[in-house]
Amino acid sequence: MSKPLRQSNAVLIIAAMYNNKESFEYALKALKKHFGNIFTTSEEFIFSHSHYYKEEMGENLIKRFIVFETPIKREFLVNVKKKTDKIEKKLLSKNGERSINLDPGILTLENFILATNKNFTHRILLGKSVFADLTLIYQKKKGFTSLPWTYADYSSDETKMFLESMRKSFYNKLLETSPFNGKK
Repeated sequence: MSKPLRQSNAVLIIAAMYNNKESFEYALKALKKHFGNIFTTSEEFIFSHSHYYKEEMGENLIKRFIVFETPIKREFLVNVKKKTDKIEKKLLSKNGERSINLDPGILTLENFILATNKNFTHRILLGKSVFADLTLIYQKKKGFTSLPWTYADYSSDETKMFLESMRKSFYNKLLETSPFNGKK
């Protein structure tokens, strides 16, 4: 019989997509209140990979990654998703449409996983109607690698390079909590 291994912690990263800076600033303050100090926020990326959000959120969407300073337990991702959903709802327009989309995810030494409320064939239920979407895997010689279902914005070189830099920044912190480093 196998014994359960203690899992390493993960870096909490929340992708924010918006076209209204006030919504982003409000969300940033709320996220900091709930999840602690922010390690960094990425540069702005132009979101031009899909028209999925156009009707609801308009055009000229910007995407930024918010990276939190303190690694979290992986199972905390469910609670993070529930909080980000509440923040999105507080920022709904008068028409009931979102002004910001918050996609929480966790970065580990081996992958990047997003949390979603939508089920699909490759997603695993974590609990409370939150599913894990294995978005990118990390391969030693290739870096972050997309999967057949990875969204185009997460497959982009700029996203992969940013996540790679965050993996390097947090490598030692994550290694400390890894079940494979000989520490308990």
